[in-house]
Amino acid sequence: MSTRRTVLKRLGAAAVVTTGVAVAGRTTASAAVGDEEIQLDSFTGTDDQKLTAALDLARNSNPRRPIRLSAHSYTFSQTRTTFSGLRILGPNVGWQNPEIANTAGALPQCTVTLNCGNGANSWLVGAATTYDVMVAGITFKSSNAVTQFYHHPYSAGTSFATTLDTLSFYGFKHVLGTPADPFSMTLVTTRGSWTCVAVQDTQFSLRGSDNFLWVAGDLNYGWQGANQGRYLMRFSNLSKTAVKHLYLTARGGSRAVLVEATAQGGLDFSDCVIEGQNANDQAMGALIVTKGQASFTNIKLNFGMARPSDFTDQADTAYIMVLGGSALIANVWVNKANKPGTSTQVAETVPVVDVRGGTAYVSTVIGCGSGWATKPLAKASGGTLVADQSLRTS
Repeated sequence: MSTRRTVLKRLGAAAVVTTGVAVAGRTTASAAVGDEEIQLDSFTGTDDQKLTAALDLARNSNPRRPIRLSAHSYTFSQTRTTFSGLRILGPNVGWQNPEIANTAGALPQCTVTLNCGNGANSWLVGAATTYDVMVAGITFKSSNAVTQFYHHPYSAGTSFATTLDTLSFYGFKHVLGTPADPFSMTLVTTRGSWTCVAVQDTQFSLRGSDNFLWVAGDLNYGWQGANQGRYLMRFSNLSKTAVKHLYLTARGGSRAVLVEATAQGGLDFSDCVIEGQNANDQAMGALIVTKGQASFTNIKLNFGMARPSDFTDQADTAYIMVLGGSALIANVWVNKANKPGTSTQVAETVPVVDVRGGTAYVSTVIGCGSGWATKPLAKASGGTLVADQSLRTS
């Protein structure tokens, strides 16, 4: 360790001691703050009491010190208000899947069970614009099927320059935002490998601008069951944002992606797989519905529109439905599902793209797998379609 780093550590520890902050359950500053981090297990009491003490110390530290969890399980039940510089870190960062067992302690290494509510009762709640929040390297489990991980409504400003890194979620109602009150985000980065399983509702409802979502990472997330046409992900007024490397599996009654009104354009999806599970475990309706300004490029779009009559909230007419705004759809591979309980494929008269409002620019759509006798179909039912020669049009 260099002399400079040793001096800085001593100055930092002294600063903690001289702040005058009284923290219930704290041991000593030197025990709590190790290697410029706040060790959660240095405190006494329940897991919630430990976290309260660690948060108080972090909030009053200068510079902000991260809270480090150890390689074992925790349970938290108390809602926490975020603050600028809040950092909660697992023991390390690496791919984790809570469905995988018997890995000799390799995955996951740190599991946090949350026994909270959603909306204003979520585990993390933003009450004002915050900067530089970070959570990394943790598997989260919901104990009650109604928990939400992080809620920052637009009425409370925005979560600015937040980084969420290599997280997994099991059994959650929501992860970020709710369909009625999306997560407000600016310059947010989600990175690393994420997993969402055993989901109870839409995991991501997002709004804001200037974000980089899984550009340096990936998200594996599926939903199965009679979900009344709810979406895996909702993008509400989210602009100038890059979204990459989604692997979304919408089976049965769920749909994958909804893009609602966007301003300034630039909601760009690329290099994603959006599908039902397989030809015999299908998505019954549309996979993507867009009403805003969005592009979808280099997309694998599979096993949708197997039985759209299941839905009553809207008439699903295509794998991608453009209901308004502007859409750019390019370089798309499409596989057909079988109709439920049969070996009969979804007919080629079902459009890959149906423009029912707004304008869609569609190019290089390729039907792959067996059974394509003709080019995929793009249709303009009420809007404007500009399509290239890879498609049949009507």
